[in-house]
Amino acid sequence: MTATEPSVDRDELLEHEVDPHEHPSDRRYVKIAITLGVLTAIEVALFVLEDSLGSAIVKVGLLSLMAVKFSLVAAFFMHLKFDDSILARLFIFGLALAVVVYVAMLSAFEFWNSGIEDTGLPG
Repeated sequence: MTATEPSVDRDELLEHEVDPHEHPSDRRYVKIAITLGVLTAIEVALFVLEDSLGSAIVKVGLLSLMAVKFSLVAAFFMHLKFDDSILARLFIFGLALAVVVYVAMLSAFEFWNSGIEDTGLPG
């Protein structure tokens, strides 16, 4: 009597393989979360100090911090750092599109506000 090995489905084996990518540890995620908290505190400080720093510096600073925070969240919490590069490119395109729309709307509001102030209309 010979012992035969049970048949194993190849798909079952593939499901149980170890992930080939090295994912960050819990400690790394905590460090990223603390970094995001510090960046958010800097954003709040920029907003509070807008009168003393100037609105142009605050706007550029907030846009820069937004891009850094977006990239950190997308890279680590959404695991884009470990996925195909096409997904990262899609998110970068989304970020660039968001910045273009934000700058267009910001400049439109600046243009409209200056027009109202020049005419002497309340606003």
